[in-house]
Amino acid sequence: MKKHILAAAALCACASTASAQSAVTIYGIIDAGLTSLDNDGPQGRMTKVDTGQMQVSRWGIKGQEDLGGGYRARFGLEGTLLNDTGGAGVGFGTPTSTSLFDREATVGISGGFGAIDIGRQNIVGIMSVGMADPLGLGFASSSPNVLFAAMNNAAVYGPYGANNGGTALRQNNSIKYTSPVFKGLSFAVMRAFGEQSGDAQKSSYQGGAVLYNTGKLAVAGAYARMKNNTNTDLLTSHAYGIKYAFPAVTLKSTYSMNELRSTGRKIAIFGAGADVPVAQQFLVTAAYYNTKRSGDLADNSQQYILIGRYLMSKRTTGYVSIGRAVTDEVVTADQINLAQNFVAVGSDSANRFTMGIMHMF
Repeated sequence: MKKHILAAAALCACASTASAQSAVTIYGIIDAGLTSLDNDGPQGRMTKVDTGQMQVSRWGIKGQEDLGGGYRARFGLEGTLLNDTGGAGVGFGTPTSTSLFDREATVGISGGFGAIDIGRQNIVGIMSVGMADPLGLGFASSSPNVLFAAMNNAAVYGPYGANNGGTALRQNNSIKYTSPVFKGLSFAVMRAFGEQSGDAQKSSYQGGAVLYNTGKLAVAGAYARMKNNTNTDLLTSHAYGIKYAFPAVTLKSTYSMNELRSTGRKIAIFGAGADVPVAQQFLVTAAYYNTKRSGDLADNSQQYILIGRYLMSKRTTGYVSIGRAVTDEVVTADQINLAQNFVAVGSDSANRFTMGIMHMF
């Protein structure tokens, strides 16, 4: 009996030590809004419930363990939630498959040297575009900075990088190093492998980014290059962002351009916006985007968006948004739609009204 008591005490002590040295967190965002979208073309007005307006709905599990000596093991698993239908995970790749943790699946180690993470993860360009995006990466399904600056558009960027035909925003089979922050300055480098025999450049991604952040001022830049699966074409991208917080307003601006070597196609995105706190719990955001295609053919699109957010609590936000998008010409089914998921095929302008709620847990 005494041996059993001692064994149980030892087991409890081990469990207590393990829980003190490690931590696992379940987290997420549930966001849904009612949207009225009015196109000037044959599609006309449509009313729908959309998920992930202010932020993409998601859930995740992350954790870390203290290894001693200032080192920690860590992991991250994150997947998209389609809470308007109850679905989970977004399909990507060729052939298309749905992954439970489509947003992130990494394991790594951190310490005084910085951090190394291995798996499926965001490209380092998100340090520049995401940091200063006028909408804070809101309305991701139609945002030019998400779809084109961050290359989250499988139809346009799918053949390039280690994403198996999916969005270039996230790369499979990747390893990323993030430096420690020194007087506001940090950097990151990342390499993703196509894992094809005989040529390490096939379906590869290579990128780097630098970020300087003092709290009030943040400036970042990033560069990336991606090869197709035969190493016969190259996609390059450079992106920049700047944000400055004044007492009464925060100003944000981004610029990005990506270029395809085979055709000379260039897609450039300029964004500018401001966050204005008009009351203790009420924030107004105004944003403008210009998306321009050149090199192979000329095309242009503009978006104008105004958002009002009411902070109900630390975790819950109600919001209302109005937006307008215009294109140079009527959008056709066989061209790249620079106002994707906003202006429909057969139209050259659209108006959008959205009201919704976002809860973080």
